[in-house]
Amino acid sequence: MRKLYFLSSVLLAASAAQAEMPHGYLNWQNEFYEKTGAYNDRVQMGMFFQNGLGFIGELRYNTKEGKANSWDPSSFNSNGQGFSVLYRFNPLEDKKFWLEPMFWLDSSEYWSTYEYGVTAGYNFSKVWRASLRYRYDMDKATAKSQSYGNEDRNNQRWDLWVDYRPEGTNFQYQLNAIYYDNEYLTWRNGNQNYRLTMRVGYQWGAWFPYASISDEKGPDKTSSNRQVLYRVGLTYSF
Repeated sequence: MRKLYFLSSVLLAASAAQAEMPHGYLNWQNEFYEKTGAYNDRVQMGMFFQNGLGFIGELRYNTKEGKANSWDPSSFNSNGQGFSVLYRFNPLEDKKFWLEPMFWLDSSEYWSTYEYGVTAGYNFSKVWRASLRYRYDMDKATAKSQSYGNEDRNNQRWDLWVDYRPEGTNFQYQLNAIYYDNEYLTWRNGNQNYRLTMRVGYQWGAWFPYASISDEKGPDKTSSNRQVLYRVGLTYSF
């Protein structure tokens, strides 16, 4: 489950990093899983500098067991924290093409994770942008996680983002497709899984409210059941 929260942070970070540097942002996001009834919140801050270096930190919270289908911040548990360092640069004369290696350190009561990845992106215009990323994760099980029978594992993921920002409007649209290849039982009694997300947001000065809907795997790892994942959030850029 921890990887699902990390995904949402990276999805936003990839979009935020498209802005002119230097800049920073604060973001709050709430998400709801249709079948499990779980609510999750996170708060994130990112800073990006003129030399291409960027830093992202986040805190995550989720619903306590037995509190499904009820959004009550007083009933939230800490679901971990993460910190990322990334560096964006233009390796070619064509400044529309960019690369962005990254490192993410994540910790929770179940896992300590080291994540390495690289993103390649191309800004076709102010209207269309696309990026593709490969990421390799190394999960180290904590004592609590080992008590549930978990072991250390390594996982891979491929992400594709397509951004559309119509001229003459403040609306922004993003399509995100993800393919997972994990070393643990994930979905349909196998190790592979996917997610498709459509997000829409509106730029209102320094504020960016947004909402998204995703096709997400269901809670049963041995079946092909799917569920809807809803998200709403608000970003403030500075």
